[in-house]
Amino acid sequence: MNTKRRLIAAVAGLAATLPLVAGAHAGGLEANGYDWDQLFDPAPYSAKASATYVHIDKNVTRPGFAGTVSTTPGRVHYNTGFKADIFDMASCLVTVQNPFGSDTSRTNAYAASTTQAVSESIRSTDTGLTCAVGAQVGPGVISVIAGVSAQNLDYQAAAPLTLTTSTPISINGWSTGWRAGLAYEIPEYALRVSAIYNAPVHYTLNGTAYGGAASADVTTPQSFEVRGQTGIAPGWLALGSVKWMDWSTLQRLTVNTIGGPLVSAFDYRDGWTVTAGVGHAVNEQLSVVGTLSWDRGTSTPGTNDVLTAGTQTDRYGVALGGSYNLSPNVQLTGGVSASLLGAGSNARGERWDTGYVYAVSGGIKASF
Repeated sequence: MNTKRRLIAAVAGLAATLPLVAGAHAGGLEANGYDWDQLFDPAPYSAKASATYVHIDKNVTRPGFAGTVSTTPGRVHYNTGFKADIFDMASCLVTVQNPFGSDTSRTNAYAASTTQAVSESIRSTDTGLTCAVGAQVGPGVISVIAGVSAQNLDYQAAAPLTLTTSTPISINGWSTGWRAGLAYEIPEYALRVSAIYNAPVHYTLNGTAYGGAASADVTTPQSFEVRGQTGIAPGWLALGSVKWMDWSTLQRLTVNTIGGPLVSAFDYRDGWTVTAGVGHAVNEQLSVVGTLSWDRGTSTPGTNDVLTAGTQTDRYGVALGGSYNLSPNVQLTGGVSASLLGAGSNARGERWDTGYVYAVSGGIKASF
């Protein structure tokens, strides 16, 4: 392989590592989202692991209540994967990742006065198998992609009992999901376009609340994402993506308990995320990539743009990542991102100024 193709291949590999940090704190309940790009790793076998820490600086106030009444705690998400070529132009990828996650913390007195949870934490774990089978078409390869997952969804909350006390709620459950898509690649030019649909996943969650049984039914949304990248000059790569998520199907979460139903209102609308960026291989060891992104807020606007529920406004972000080859088979990756969250208010009377999201990610990949 000549130097030009080596450098483009290095940047192409780096491009797959950045979406995890660039998409931190996206709309709805999205955490890392879904990432299947390792499926296209040119090595016969590869294994990677990464973790992302997200810090959210956003304080919610409400007239009549002193100080901040609600915040969004920081969180950690992870992604691991192992990819193997099964035979010529066919490969499979095993992943463990966190597609969904959300945290909210309210003061006990405010939660009790407004019949909301004092705290809410949602975590998902997706263990999936995804395979691609390709065929030569013209100068490139077209691949059919399909996969299945076992998914766990865990909901932990605290319901107020008085202005100063609360009681825990804990429910979780397992379900299955699937995905399908197509991709077209011309490796010589680091060109790849992929389109993948992820089906909705329905859960029945069971657990405890108020010392008795608790349950809930919830469906995480379907999504469709198109990603593209292409070499544009020796050692340079352009990349972009557009993603739609059907968040409008999730309007509320109702937890049935012995003390009556507990309802968390979301009133979501569909989410759209657009990302564009450029990568550069500085040399055969070091590559860098930067992106700009816009994520449409999933809380539904009402009259005069006052949200009907929730606090999710548009997010505008910038991310910078890098990779360093410790050896021909081991690569370190890392990235940072900063995003701006729009100010707003909702029908409950809650208000918030412009907020900020900061994320840092680190990982390692081995190829052989």
